[in-house]
Amino acid sequence: MHTTASFSVPVVDIGPSVAAGRPVGDVAAEVDRACREVGFLAVVGHGIPEAQREDLLRQARRFFALPDADKRALAIENSRHAVGYGAIAAEQLQPDLPGDLKETFDVGIERDPDVSPLDGPNQWPTLDGFRDGLEQYMSRAIDVARLLMRIVAEANELPFDHFDACLAEPLVTLRLLRYPQAQERSAADQPGCGAHSDYGCLTLLYCDGTPGLQLLTASDQWVDVTVPEGALIVNLGDLLQRWTNDRYRSTRHRVISPVGGERYSVPMFVNPRYDTEVRCLPSAVSAERPARYEPVVSGDYLRSRYDDTYVYRQPAPT
Repeated sequence: MHTTASFSVPVVDIGPSVAAGRPVGDVAAEVDRACREVGFLAVVGHGIPEAQREDLLRQARRFFALPDADKRALAIENSRHAVGYGAIAAEQLQPDLPGDLKETFDVGIERDPDVSPLDGPNQWPTLDGFRDGLEQYMSRAIDVARLLMRIVAEANELPFDHFDACLAEPLVTLRLLRYPQAQERSAADQPGCGAHSDYGCLTLLYCDGTPGLQLLTASDQWVDVTVPEGALIVNLGDLLQRWTNDRYRSTRHRVISPVGGERYSVPMFVNPRYDTEVRCLPSAVSAERPARYEPVVSGDYLRSRYDDTYVYRQPAPT
C-alpha cells in the first residue's frame, strides 16, 4: 500500500435539507452513493456559522497551550466516562506501532451515568468561554448529524424519521486534537493517528486545513483527503456498517504527523443512545445477502472498543 495523489471526497450540499428538516431532492441518493463507494463525504450548506467553527479551533489552541500540569490535572484516567485530557501516546489505534503522536481532550453530554455509563460529568478547564464555545458547537453539530441520519434512513427505504428516537439522547463525544509537528511526513514509525475505522455511527470532523488525514481506498491505496473550505468531513463508523449489513463502508483512515507546523482538528462522534439495539436493517437483508452481524447494544459495543484503544484501560502485563 502506498500514498497516491490527493483525493477529493464526494461533496454533498445539504442546505435545502437543513431548511426543510428532512431529505430534499436527490440528497438521499448522493449521500447513499458516497456511503457505499467511499465511506467519506464532505457536507456543505450545513448551517454551522464560520465564526462558530473558527472559535472551536481557537478554543482547541487555548487548551493545548495550557501548562502541562494543568492539562494532566484533567487526565482522562480520572474519569469513569472516558472524558478529559489524553497526553501524547495515550491512545494506540494501531497495535503494531507506538502510541499515537497526538494530544486529545474529550467532552460529552452530561447526563445521569446510571442511565448511560458512558455519560457523566466532564472535566472542564478554567478558561473563560471555553465550555460555552464547545457546547454551542456540539448542539449545532448534533442537529446536522440527526439530519444526516434522516437522509440515511430514506436512502435505506425507511421512513425518514426512523432513527429519530435513538438519536433523541445520543451518545456524543467531542474531541479536540493537536498533532505536533514532525521532522518528516511518515507513518512508518509513529503516526499522528494510527490506521483505524471509527467505532460508532457518524463522525463529523472540522479541521484547520493542515494536510494529514488519509483514507484507504477500495484498491488498498492511502490517499490524502481534500475537501472544500468550510466543509464538514463526515465518515461512517462500524456501527453504521453493521446496521446496513456492509452496504455502507466504515473506511480505515489515519493521520500523518504534519511537517509544516501543528495540526488542529475537532471530530465529533455521534452514536445512538446507550441501550439501542443495532441489528441489520430489513432493506439490507435478503435471501441472497443474509445478515452478517448479530445484534449488539450500542453502548456496550462502544465500551468494548474503548477498552481496546486506550492504553490506561488495558490490563497490566503479567
